[in-house]
Amino acid sequence: MTSERYTAVFTGLLALKKPGEYLYVCMGEDPFGGDGYTLNRGRPPYGELGREISFGDLPEGCKNLVLDIYQKVWNL
Repeated sequence: MTSERYTAVFTGLLALKKPGEYLYVCMGEDPFGGDGYTLNRGRPPYGELGREISFGDLPEGCKNLVLDIYQKVWNL
């Protein structure tokens, strides 16, 4: 079970994506610990999102997860 407090949407060109479809991750405060995360592809739940925050305002575990996914998506 995840405690989804944060959602990061990866925008940009992804191979074979449909219009309006993005890769996004829903995660808790400590995604590698007990809070967990889910990686999704499709239309993000914009109606359920709260306020926008900067990358720098994410907890360390969330920053690490977002960077890890970003590097894998773009083969960096």
